[in-house]
Amino acid sequence: MIDIQSLIDIDKRVTLLLNGSDSLFLDNVSHLYTSVLVWIPLALVTLYIIIRNVHTSKLIPVFVIVVLTIVICDQVSAHVAKPIFERFRPSRDVTILDMVDNIGGYYGGRYGFFSSHAANSFGIAVLFMWLVRDLWFGFSVGIWSLLNSLIRVYLGVHFVGDILVGALFGTIVGTLLYWSSQIILKGKLLSPVCVDKYSNTFTSSGFKKEDIFLFLSALFGTGCFILIFSCIHQML
Repeated sequence: MIDIQSLIDIDKRVTLLLNGSDSLFLDNVSHLYTSVLVWIPLALVTLYIIIRNVHTSKLIPVFVIVVLTIVICDQVSAHVAKPIFERFRPSRDVTILDMVDNIGGYYGGRYGFFSSHAANSFGIAVLFMWLVRDLWFGFSVGIWSLLNSLIRVYLGVHFVGDILVGALFGTIVGTLLYWSSQIILKGKLLSPVCVDKYSNTFTSSGFKKEDIFLFLSALFGTGCFILIFSCIHQML
């Protein structure tokens, strides 16, 4: 039977395998990917899609559950979990400090369990997966949230265990808030359109597929921009 210390040791070894590289290109990608500014266009597209598809009378409740998801994930991680567990980040852990590659000299705060980035990313991703109910949308935002979380390991500011627990917590929060809103609002979140579950025009929950295509275009467009910009930056 594996004890807690054995799990911690495994966590440290796996973290060191994923942390850093000798690639300036990947360093540039990780820095740009974690920048808030680069995701502003996608956030604006998401806002547009919500306004277009959510019933007007339910816009405020939907925005409330989105904000609640972020606030709960962030605040529980920062002000409950981290002070209680006091687990040092890889960049602060004296047992592996000399082996950690801190990309760009970024160390983060003192404690890292569990990851706010992972909780927020998975919380929002799962919440919108429930709202939209589209295979390609779900797959894409799932990959986005996973990359957004694992990059923190690459940067040297989180253990893999921090990410896994944060992702689990975010998934639970996003799911509970969605189903709570469904019960309170009696399931009436989307615009009052006649939706055929098997229609090529709408997702099974009623979102217009043309709007989902717009979101995916913005998501992949941002990803391409990050890769191209990082490549150019490396060559300069």
